[in-house]
Amino acid sequence: MGKTAKLNWLVFTVIAVIGLSLFAGYSAKVSTRVVLTEHKIPGIDHGIELYLREKANADRQHFSKDNVVLLLEPFSVPSAEAFDVPGYSWMEELAKEGYDAWALDFRGFGKSTRPAAMEKPPLENPPVVQATDAIKDVEAAVEYIRKTRKIDRVNIIGWSWGGVVAGMYAAGHPEKVNKLVLYGAMHGFSLPSMVKPLEEGPGVLKSKLPSYQLVTFDMIIHHWHMMMKNHDLASKEAFEAVGKVFMGSDPTSVSRQPNSIRRPMGPLIDLYYIWSNKPIFDAARIKASVLLIRGDADLFADATFFDKLTGAARKKEVIIKDATHWVLYEKNRHQLLSETAHFLKTN
Repeated sequence: MGKTAKLNWLVFTVIAVIGLSLFAGYSAKVSTRVVLTEHKIPGIDHGIELYLREKANADRQHFSKDNVVLLLEPFSVPSAEAFDVPGYSWMEELAKEGYDAWALDFRGFGKSTRPAAMEKPPLENPPVVQATDAIKDVEAAVEYIRKTRKIDRVNIIGWSWGGVVAGMYAAGHPEKVNKLVLYGAMHGFSLPSMVKPLEEGPGVLKSKLPSYQLVTFDMIIHHWHMMMKNHDLASKEAFEAVGKVFMGSDPTSVSRQPNSIRRPMGPLIDLYYIWSNKPIFDAARIKASVLLIRGDADLFADATFFDKLTGAARKKEVIIKDATHWVLYEKNRHQLLSETAHFLKTN
């Protein structure tokens, strides 16, 4: 090859490399452009409207059972936005990984319909919104997503009481669940410190419980600090960001002093039985592949759950060191995100 030909080839190669680099940079920029879409859908029960929050790549066009995820909210931060806290967003991370990420507000929570009893003094009505009610809301959400995305199954991530609902739904609807991630979840174990305040006598649930609670963020912080045991696991910025989402979950929170949200009491009845080692569903009926993941300092999570998953197609348990029930907002959150991403991607 002559000198002129070599020079031309070199110039062509440099231009091609630069062009490919620019194109790759453009592609990367497009592939990580995440958009938020908010949906309101009818619930199964008359008069119930449900809020679904969605984050996904703006350019995604192909959807399958492998890349659609529904997240179910915890009782401690009772909002779909618990998964989308600025600076600590699990939904954002999933969307950047290529997932179509959805989060649901159960009835009585966040932006979904609140039962009429929650507009009245709490002692005028019995507890509202138990797992049996939330299951109907999950069913409505799953059907909406399946129809919208033209898929037969979805992946579900459930946190805390949301994990209870997720497990119960998966046990009853195996044909609609692809993979199941249960984070800080519970099935049936003994936790006397949480049971006793709900009893009027040993083994006897109080007969007169309110329809809902008024809960301050300090109450959540108390349990969080209790599990951290003076270890520096979460930043001041994390507490502040989570606190804003917590208070924003109820538009009436600023009308009370101290500021507090209304939270349905029904989940605590479910948790009373779970913490009394009386499961409310059969874990052996779960057929999907399951990831159980929890912090090593998470007192609310059920360490006995894994052995009960006898029907799961595949199961894995991960315990994150130096982490609590709120590891999503803590310094070791990367392990929660990476372990979940790996589980969802592997067969």
